[in-house]
Amino acid sequence: MAEKNYDYILYHLHNGIGVITLNRPEKHNALQYPMIMEIIDVFESSLKKKSIRAIVIKGNGASFSAGDDLKSMGKDGFRFKPLKDGSLLPHHRLIRLIREIQKPVFAFLHGYCLGAGFALSLACDFRLAADNLEIGDHRVTRAICMMTGASWFLPRLIGFGKATDLILTGRHLDAHEALEIGLINKTYPAADFNAQAMEYVQNIASLPTRTLGYNKTMLNFSLLNDLVPSMQHEFNLYVKNMGTQDYSEGIASFKEKRKPIFKGK
Repeated sequence: MAEKNYDYILYHLHNGIGVITLNRPEKHNALQYPMIMEIIDVFESSLKKKSIRAIVIKGNGASFSAGDDLKSMGKDGFRFKPLKDGSLLPHHRLIRLIREIQKPVFAFLHGYCLGAGFALSLACDFRLAADNLEIGDHRVTRAICMMTGASWFLPRLIGFGKATDLILTGRHLDAHEALEIGLINKTYPAADFNAQAMEYVQNIASLPTRTLGYNKTMLNFSLLNDLVPSMQHEFNLYVKNMGTQDYSEGIASFKEKRKPIFKGK
């Protein structure tokens, strides 16, 4: 069902999966500040909604996103009043929300996934792609630097050497190469992409949501901390997870030798 009307995105919630659709197909879903603020609104309202078990970001039309809409931003388009949380750009707030929300976030990639759209996809937990994908960050060829987290995410996803190659050459990858180097998780034929990718999402959304969220938080923590504090952090969240209904269901189903039915609680 539709949750709220927006000008630059579509949003609906179905079977516990919140689907955000970038909706500027005539511009290959090029990002602009009002659109980003609308996506932020969805994430902020989803942080503590127990009915939401996963979030998908996808693009309407021929592409996921061709990057920032430089024309709409104008000559001084990157001058922006910092947000209340200190973010210098709305992009930064969105990236932080994607990483902080304790629910799995999926990027459905097809057609162009470039520039700031590329950086947005890197922040997601899963990148599922159609076989017509063209992905990369060519901004260096226009004397434009990265500014929304790609320098942090990309080396961690594919290694420093491959990240250097992609960012300093500005070359684009097809779905096959992106899958081969670990940049995307799965690839599907374009004709069946949305249906097959959504089936993948549904399988993960049926898992214990709070356990997924705690594990995601552990992974985030481990990127910035050594082994011993990471293990201590793991144990603290492990204990919290023991208080969830899904933990009890997991143990009961194991003892009863049946498939668990998790409710995300």
